[in-house]
Amino acid sequence: MEIVEFNAIDLRLEHTRCKDAEAERLLLPSIMDRDIEEPLSVVTCEVPYVYVLLDGFKRYRCARKLGKGTLPVHCIAQDIPCGILSMIRREENGKLNALEQARLIEELHQGYGLSIYAIAVRLERSPAWVRIRLEMVSELSSLLREKIMSGAFPVRAYLYGLRGVIQEHNVSMDRVDAFVAAVSGKGLSTRELFVLSRAYFTGSGAIARLIDEGSAHRALRLLHADPEGTEDPALSKREQQFIKDLTATSAGMNRIVADVAALREETPPFMQYVNLWSFAILRRLNEFTTVIKELYDRSGPASCGTDHVPTGCRPQGDSAAVAP
Repeated sequence: MEIVEFNAIDLRLEHTRCKDAEAERLLLPSIMDRDIEEPLSVVTCEVPYVYVLLDGFKRYRCARKLGKGTLPVHCIAQDIPCGILSMIRREENGKLNALEQARLIEELHQGYGLSIYAIAVRLERSPAWVRIRLEMVSELSSLLREKIMSGAFPVRAYLYGLRGVIQEHNVSMDRVDAFVAAVSGKGLSTRELFVLSRAYFTGSGAIARLIDEGSAHRALRLLHADPEGTEDPALSKREQQFIKDLTATSAGMNRIVADVAALREETPPFMQYVNLWSFAILRRLNEFTTVIKELYDRSGPASCGTDHVPTGCRPQGDSAAVAP
């Protein structure tokens, strides 16, 4: 271990690591009280007495905020490619998320000219494993990459939520950028961002308009906290009751579709009631369908509308919200 000054640290690889303002906020008091206990991992570079930082960017930024003059460092390699390879091989320590790992592999491939095969051999991985990580980076737009790496859009929300939605529904990158720009930096959790992304890309458009207008939190309230509008002061009692009726109708449709397949050995009395009410529904089904289509078209431009149906109550095929 060595003690070096701040001006001896080269930050050229900072772009490969995701920032996390909350983690740094929690780390700051610890460094203030006990200084930096774990040395930063560095490698030597072409400039004498200068070290390229590989691991410890949060500790570096916290120490800088506190006005520290020096940093403890541990040199793990004599050149940058060897240091990056060593860093990736230390995966069991949980230092890197999948995207950070991919960014470092991209650095080896594009920045230092290592082939996919050479990287695979030195990491004792398959070429396919390396190729998948390079593809993970290449599919990011510049805006999405910047938002994730800066911490404005949580990396977990992309890796375990948004990425799957994009692939499942073949979403254009322009729409992805619009969504990410609208929700970044708003303190939304991974779960909340997943719910919003499903509604944004697969819903009727009302939630998408709210998000585009910068009202992501209101969209969440409509999707989660009060889907029937019972606490919305903008709705009259009659409007609230109408929404309740729509919700109950949707819930009933969903249950009937699910239960029909499970019916076994129906009793004659049961089938008599089924026949009675099935006839009543069929008699007005065309009229009801026309009315619902008209309502849907009329409600589309309304910025206060929502395309959400509560979990467990939506018709088959509606994926505007995510199941718990």
